[in-house]
Amino acid sequence: MTARLAAGSSAGLAAFGIAELVVIISWIAFFALLLIFAAVVLTSRGRGQRRRQAERQRPARPRAGRVPAGIDAIRRADPRFDDQLLLDAALTATLLVFAATTTGDVAPIGRMVTESFWRTPFGKITQMTARDRRRENALADQDAATGRARSRWNVPLDYYPSVPDLVRAELGRQQVVCVRVYFGQLQAVIRPGAADLAAGAAATSFASALTAVGRTVAAQASNPAANSVSWLASGGQYELTFVRPRDARTDPSAALADRTCTRCGATYQSELATTCQHCRAPRALPSGNWLLDQAVPVG
Repeated sequence: MTARLAAGSSAGLAAFGIAELVVIISWIAFFALLLIFAAVVLTSRGRGQRRRQAERQRPARPRAGRVPAGIDAIRRADPRFDDQLLLDAALTATLLVFAATTTGDVAPIGRMVTESFWRTPFGKITQMTARDRRRENALADQDAATGRARSRWNVPLDYYPSVPDLVRAELGRQQVVCVRVYFGQLQAVIRPGAADLAAGAAATSFASALTAVGRTVAAQASNPAANSVSWLASGGQYELTFVRPRDARTDPSAALADRTCTRCGATYQSELATTCQHCRAPRALPSGNWLLDQAVPVG
């Protein structure tokens, strides 16, 4: 009996020892897994931080320009189509509009536009403003001829455009490409009531503008020789629509043809020149056969 109890106790102790050993090994394995998991987490976090730091230090890649729908159709029809030609044409057109509205000369912009351009609101405003400038220049010439001091001056000071962007293209009855560009201008205004004139142009309400114009007219009527000086700034974002016939194709020499005369090779001295000063040949269009059809303010 005693021998049996001793044998049973030895078996129980052996079983208890084995169970305890299994528990200890399990805890050791558990802590080992925790250590491995922590190492993986720390390594991944460090790798992510190094990746983000490398991304911040890496030079930013330029974003590709958005290609408007329809441009591929024009390129298939005209493999030599050059969108840069139209972007340059947009900048030239805005410069010539600025010249027309500040000097009164519509001939340079006139060779870049369609006949229907002058019937659009933007075309009408451009034409009316240029006409007013021509009238003021004629009055100034009369004043100079009679020995009187010139009573009005509008002096163009600055023209500043933004980088243009293609926004729309279409191949239908004709090829149509729309370019968006911001451009502004700055003029010095020398005349009676110049400050009120500038205030009227910058007015945010119709009533304020009307009041400022009224003060300008009163100043000019009461003392037409009392000139004052002010600044007149204007600008906005516009979408310029260029068109050409459906079957038209790009001439690779169009961009260079606008810089030098195609007949005698002389270099044009001004962006406003419409003919060669040497042989009097008409100046080629800077946009090839693309013409400005309308300009619409946006934003």
